[in-house]
Amino acid sequence: MAWEPSPKPPVTLDASPLEEMSKNERIKAESQGLFHVLDPKQPHTFGDELSAMEVGEAETIGNVAKELSKFFGIYKQQIRGERGRKTGDLVFMIRIKNPGGGLLSPKQWAALDDTADAYADSTLRITSRQAVQYHRVFGKNLRALVRHLNQAYLEGGTLAACGDVNRNVMCSPIDGLDPECDVRGGQLAQALAAELAPRTGAYLQIFLSTEDGQKNLTPEEPIYGATYLPRKFKIGIAHPTDNAVDVLSQDVGLVPADPDGVAWDLYSGGGMGLTHNNPATAALPGLYLGRVRRQQVVDAVRGIVTLQRNHGDRKDRKLARWKYTIRRLGLERVRAELADTFGVELSDSEPVALPPMQLHLGWNEQRSGGGWYGLSVENGRLQGAQRRAVRRVVDELGASVCLTPQQDLLLCNLADREGVESILAEEGVALPETVSLVRRNAMACPAKPTCGLAMTDAESILPRYIDAVEEAGLGDTDVVIRMTGCPNNCARPPTAEVGIYGYGKNDHVVLVGGSREGSRLAHTLYPRLAGEQMVTALVGLFRAVKERNTEGLPVGEFLHRTAPEQLRAWVGLEVEV
Repeated sequence: MAWEPSPKPPVTLDASPLEEMSKNERIKAESQGLFHVLDPKQPHTFGDELSAMEVGEAETIGNVAKELSKFFGIYKQQIRGERGRKTGDLVFMIRIKNPGGGLLSPKQWAALDDTADAYADSTLRITSRQAVQYHRVFGKNLRALVRHLNQAYLEGGTLAACGDVNRNVMCSPIDGLDPECDVRGGQLAQALAAELAPRTGAYLQIFLSTEDGQKNLTPEEPIYGATYLPRKFKIGIAHPTDNAVDVLSQDVGLVPADPDGVAWDLYSGGGMGLTHNNPATAALPGLYLGRVRRQQVVDAVRGIVTLQRNHGDRKDRKLARWKYTIRRLGLERVRAELADTFGVELSDSEPVALPPMQLHLGWNEQRSGGGWYGLSVENGRLQGAQRRAVRRVVDELGASVCLTPQQDLLLCNLADREGVESILAEEGVALPETVSLVRRNAMACPAKPTCGLAMTDAESILPRYIDAVEEAGLGDTDVVIRMTGCPNNCARPPTAEVGIYGYGKNDHVVLVGGSREGSRLAHTLYPRLAGEQMVTALVGLFRAVKERNTEGLPVGEFLHRTAPEQLRAWVGLEVEV
């Protein structure tokens, strides 16, 4: 479905009163820096709701507090049973912030690992934005978990991991590790994360202070203002040889234009989320704004964030992302505003070619000496023997950990390969090269039964689909496949060679033809396919890739060039389109 700009005039911060904005905007403004829950029945603080859960007076937080909780890295959830009904425990998901994916010191990793057993479900979930999530956290443990992470992992360790602010800044996981090239993208990630971090003192007061009262609060943010951004904001930084961050899927994407990281190609306005049957929403790639000098990167991004703050739609959250705002304003106006208001000099240079996505698995030489070892983590769910092995490598070999955009992890600063592989063998963990290519390339979001937005399964079902592909003798087919349970597309299926996202309680949209470089979005092959048909569709697709690609084209190019009706004929599964 082609994108159609909304005909409705936006309600914006610079032109509209608060009364015309959505309820979310009023909740943010009335919170006075995320501190107060101005429930019309009984005004109170966010901390009051945490205290009620700690003493057993409440199982969860209210709906007003739920909107504020996201800014603190917290999502209110309920376990869902058959056909998605919310029938199980009231729980929370908590996400850390981790600019650039690491490097996480041995002490930091130990803190993250300990948290899984002490407060959550004994798993660590690596996200597609290089962070960690904890699932099935009960309300009575919520404040204790956040306090523990702030003391043992990182101060402000969950602040702005969610919410209408800049999210975790992504960076190629090999930045600083690659012996051939160092563009210092990780330093930019840290600088951007620090510049765009919320300044409110509410987080400290609510989660870390043992005293009552309202102290150290900043009612209005210097960058975000009282209402923060209209929606979340995402940044990704590529490496000369690696676009694992999918720069064109970001609100701001940065690609090094030289091997020293002196100049950067600036893309803006990407985003993969959409709403079913709403043509005013769509997965859209970032647009090229120009080339910016390294010393002005932070200024440029701050300027873009400010433009989104002032001009983003605050009435309809489905249309509130920067990808719609930038297209409504137009590139020339955005460039002019960056120059005139923020002093950013953009040169109209030919952008460098985007590099492909890399996995970085197995043993690799490290820039500082020794090496790193990339471990494939299926759908990012680190648990059981694999989790024990990682902890042993950290404790016994002193490894640091870096998280990847493919939901894998790199064990870094290692003296030799033998020590790592010995521990993996003792714990019964498969070496990366023994895992099929299809499984290594696959990625899924958590989806059901925890995510309240999910329409279908993803993490829990994709491994079974891959089992079927492997059983058909197609496991060595080098195809990037990504799956999400809804069209928010957290695992970025629209840029995959084969992408899947949920539609209804048991149906899926199947996309094909994205590129390994993230430079082309996939198109729809099946607009709606029942779960019972997915194995047939995927096995047929992978067989077509293996047997019909006689020119040896890159998989995404082959699927892009082949007419959808021809692909469906080869698959042997026709549906109404």
